[in-house]
Amino acid sequence: MVRILGAVVQPRLLTVQQLRTLPSVTQTILTECAGNGRASLEPPVSGEQWTSRAVSTAQWTGVSLRSVLELRETAVEVVFTGADGGRYQRSLPRDVATDAGTMLAYEMNGSPILGQFGGPVRLVVPDWYGMASVKWLARIEAVEKPFRGEFQARRYVYAEGVPVTRIRIKSMFTDVPDLVPVGVPVRVMGLAWGGEGVRGSRWRSTASGTRRGWSVPSCPTHGAASNSIGSRLPAAATSSPAGPPTWRGRSQPDEPEWNVLGYGNNAVQRVELLAT
Repeated sequence: MVRILGAVVQPRLLTVQQLRTLPSVTQTILTECAGNGRASLEPPVSGEQWTSRAVSTAQWTGVSLRSVLELRETAVEVVFTGADGGRYQRSLPRDVATDAGTMLAYEMNGSPILGQFGGPVRLVVPDWYGMASVKWLARIEAVEKPFRGEFQARRYVYAEGVPVTRIRIKSMFTDVPDLVPVGVPVRVMGLAWGGEGVRGSRWRSTASGTRRGWSVPSCPTHGAASNSIGSRLPAAATSSPAGPPTWRGRSQPDEPEWNVLGYGNNAVQRVELLAT
């Protein structure tokens, strides 16, 4: 069950069964660990040495948080606590907590959420790195001053006073041939995503959105000798020009932006094609 309290109009205690009686929403959402890509930082940093696989997409079903949470005017943030005795807590700004996309999920891909994925109820925050989507949700508390817990102020920060929040714009290859004949067109495919929408890769533009697939229908390779490097291809995306001013038109950096905790690496990915 989930307890709702603090600077709210009506404190509540909701069971999973009660949540299931409310109007449901279903969203397909990409979730990325803030430490995804940490292994490529130089000099190395501590923490889980993720390469590029700490990202996934799932279909979540639950209720919009704002449908069960009515805040008082004095509330500035909402703090979420997991059922681990309060060892992990995160807060969201008022406007994010009450956004239509922020939800209390009780199903993942059409089935009850397993414990390993945060069930029976977890928070799901679209477009934010995974640390915001608190698992095993037990308590929701509206507060009247900014929350300064361990995982809010000292962890999941790029630097002091600079918090990790929305997913940075990113793109990666998903299907690239190992060997290609010289001069023969090949198709490469990939994904682009980001917390404020994606315009596209350097090869092909796409519509605005959180997650987009892309492909290059004709990408001729160049090379002379057998087994030489034919092409070194970059995958890079740019955020939507229709997004908020602070995110509008952002592109991936050519090199990782180093930080002591290794978060938010969204450097351009490059792959080499071997010519035959």
